[in-house]
Amino acid sequence: MEPNATIPVRALFAETLEVLSSLTKQGTRKQRELLRQAMQTLRERLPEAEKVQSEHPRPIVAAQLHLAAGIVQPQSSERAVLKAWGEDLVRRRKAAGLSRAVLAERAGICDSTLRNVETGRRPPTRTTLMHLQSVPELRIDPSPIGQHITGRKQRAQEFSPNCWLTPEYDALKLHNELTMQLNGRGGHVEQTYLYLDHSSAAAWCAIAEQEVYTTARNLMPLGRVAERISELVGPVGLDVIGLGCGDGKDEVRLTQRLLDLHQNRNLRLYLLDISQPLCSGAYRHAAEVLGVRPSVSVYAIQGTFHNLQRYTPLLHVPERAHRRRIVCMFGNTFANLQNEIMFVRNSLLGFAPGDFLLLNVPATMASVDDPEEILRKDRRLAGRISTDEKSPQDQMFLDLLRRYVPSIKNAELSATLDFDACPVPGSYAADIRASVKMVSGETKQFSLLYAKRYDQEQLDCKMSKEGWLPVAHWRYAEEYHPRLLLLYQRSRGTTDAE
Repeated sequence: MEPNATIPVRALFAETLEVLSSLTKQGTRKQRELLRQAMQTLRERLPEAEKVQSEHPRPIVAAQLHLAAGIVQPQSSERAVLKAWGEDLVRRRKAAGLSRAVLAERAGICDSTLRNVETGRRPPTRTTLMHLQSVPELRIDPSPIGQHITGRKQRAQEFSPNCWLTPEYDALKLHNELTMQLNGRGGHVEQTYLYLDHSSAAAWCAIAEQEVYTTARNLMPLGRVAERISELVGPVGLDVIGLGCGDGKDEVRLTQRLLDLHQNRNLRLYLLDISQPLCSGAYRHAAEVLGVRPSVSVYAIQGTFHNLQRYTPLLHVPERAHRRRIVCMFGNTFANLQNEIMFVRNSLLGFAPGDFLLLNVPATMASVDDPEEILRKDRRLAGRISTDEKSPQDQMFLDLLRRYVPSIKNAELSATLDFDACPVPGSYAADIRASVKMVSGETKQFSLLYAKRYDQEQLDCKMSKEGWLPVAHWRYAEEYHPRLLLLYQRSRGTTDAE
């Protein structure tokens, strides 16, 4: 349907007749007879209604359809085109009852940027477009025409879905790289590749539903995190950025706690994951839970957090200097990095003083000077994890190997204590290794999970040197494997993001 077209009255009559016809199967005999008479009257008056519509079009309906169609990029950079595009944006803003200042705040752009695009002085950038599209009040409907036209019930009419594919994402290339690595001589399988396919993603989700996992998750003091952030920044706009979000449940819980403290807070939740099944599942969960919150916009981004510095919508820029970003790495995402300090140094460049970094990591069980005590206390290294808890994760790794490596005779997993590859002093790792025996007699060794355990004070010291100052920490889940929730804030002495 063209943006300025009106709806054919015949289509409206047909839909009305269909509804009335279904009602004739209910009610009393007299009611059914009255409905049939009404249907007959509609059929008889249809030609007259079509004539009236052709002689008196309804521009209001056309305008509503146009508003529902969504904001798109201008067709060219010609002044007349930009002026018309800006006038359309002004109509949308006024229809939503928003002032220019309020829309700029809701979209996270500066007032001058909005003024320039509304008056046609400047073409909107891709980032400006995406942030305008995130504002539910602009009445952007993901369907071709609005709910008031189709009559379809929508659970969250004001929720604006936004899912992005990063430019460098190449699913076939990632698949081929994983296949080549697993069919090589061995080595470390980086976590980027562990959950790419649907089978691995489904297995991880099953692990996340285990009682021991969900219990530890629920013990995470995210409410206290939200309180501390609110104390430091007040009711400003926030961008919660989940790196390697998995199922997205921790990021959604944090978002809920932040909203509980400030109901009208303008908040965006970005869910970034390389796995398409996990990313889409996380977005669906966020949409269902947060869709009723009018002040929240949710985005799913399929890409790798190793390229985070390329994703400018997530980073600090002058027109969004009034907002604060909260970068989150839950689960073992941070602990499983090959070199987490280099990641902080090189991949978190685009964040400004005042932004936050929230890390969720396992804690050390004993001093690195006492390996025997570590082996005695660390459940994974000591082999004291229950069969029910361990089997799903072990099975996930073994199934991954069997899917990608032909001619496997058998494979065994083991956990090894390692100190040498930990860049944070006082830390150690549980290196989960697979010994794979081939039909040919060859044996391959793969490192599938490198789960580090951290000394909190030593990690704080390292992070401070990288420009992230510790502001709060919490230790929890002592009865399982003790974990740390660490909140850092970008130092004012750091200028690379300015």
